[in-house]
Amino acid sequence: MKKWPLLLLLASIFLVSSSCKKEYITNETIPNFTVVHTVAVADWTLRQSDGTYNAVINMPEIDNVTFDNDGVIVAAMFDGTNYEALPQVYDGFSYTYFYSPGFLTVSVQGATGGAGSRPTGPIKFKIVLVPSEQ
Repeated sequence: MKKWPLLLLLASIFLVSSSCKKEYITNETIPNFTVVHTVAVADWTLRQSDGTYNAVINMPEIDNVTFDNDGVIVAAMFDGTNYEALPQVYDGFSYTYFYSPGFLTVSVQGATGGAGSRPTGPIKFKIVLVPSEQ
């Protein structure tokens, strides 16, 4: 007679433990998008008001959604070997960037805030669009 309560206890433990649901969470990877663009010497224009040189890169990939939600990272290859993340001071000049839907502008001015100088050779820029998971 004592076997029945023990069997009932074992059966209830089995039912409770088998009713647990295992969930597996997989991280969905959202890929980045990379554009490499070389700015020629002739592409730099001088803004007379502050002595800054600007190069405008057409970037249709920066749409309104990307502009509002995602990240934009830019690196420059000055020496033909290494990319350096912007903003960056190189050879006494400060390189920075700003963007709006459809465009990315790279700007160069003196590192101390003075006038910039037109780069003497082409510069390769790597532009990485990083989607945000919102």
